[in-house]
Amino acid sequence: MSAGKRFRALIDRTGCLVTPGVYDALSARIAEQVGFEALAISGFGVEAALLGKPDVGLLTLSELVGQARRIAGVVDVPVTCDGETGFGGVHNIARLVREMEDCGIAAIQLEDQHGPKRCPALDGRSVVSLEEQLARLGAALAARRDPDFVVIARSDADLLGIDELILRCNRYLAAGADIAMPICFVVDGRPISELTPDDQMEVYARLAREIDGPVKGVLIPAGYAASDMAAIGYKVMGLTGGPIEAAVNALHRSLAELHRSGTEAAYRAANPPKIAAPGGIMKLLGIDALLDFEARFQGSSK
Repeated sequence: MSAGKRFRALIDRTGCLVTPGVYDALSARIAEQVGFEALAISGFGVEAALLGKPDVGLLTLSELVGQARRIAGVVDVPVTCDGETGFGGVHNIARLVREMEDCGIAAIQLEDQHGPKRCPALDGRSVVSLEEQLARLGAALAARRDPDFVVIARSDADLLGIDELILRCNRYLAAGADIAMPICFVVDGRPISELTPDDQMEVYARLAREIDGPVKGVLIPAGYAASDMAAIGYKVMGLTGGPIEAAVNALHRSLAELHRSGTEAAYRAANPPKIAAPGGIMKLLGIDALLDFEARFQGSSK
């Protein structure tokens, strides 16, 4: 069964599938090990981890494909990938889809920003015309060799207003996209963070209600959980910022303490490792199976 077909089956079974953000093979192994049934490669995360740069569209297609191949190659669960704006014209988009299929990726999301894109948390986003995004999606859909490979249509048209965001998502679904992904950092010119959590939920509920097809969300208001998003109609929640935020903060605290004191003791005392280096980490990464495999072959030749 292809990765795309397994991803579709999970959505049908779970009602609302939570996909945490991963950015390298290690983060993917950990996310799978704790029990997640599907993962989402974050463009923000890959740009940070691979390039050490902010999310301003510096990542190339080949860099993303290489990271996707490494991630999909070490887990058994379906993986989706942020396809940014497609890395060029329709031929680039077709290549992106085929490369991702070859990597074993289950789905890509393709957004309607102008390239180079920007993280929604930054000012300066802009979107292409509806017609241009429909052409991008048409190329992605036509390039599929596996009909179960999932194309997620992301729209940043919150910049233009909620009505335009809903209209675009519906047009993208009508054109054949499998899932709509409305980005909603701005509500009619006002940052959504300025709304109360209850008012934010009202906005998200309207999006799910008025978009005529499966919807993927990316933010959960304070005090709410993924189950609440499921209750208002979301089929997928791509929660991509938390894992790299946790990693960055832990690394920063650990290294700052080592630099300050010359020892890791205080950090380790304040944050006792659940998975210790090196043994615990190697065990997490499957050292026992590797050693058993080695013993089967190298041991028999002695």
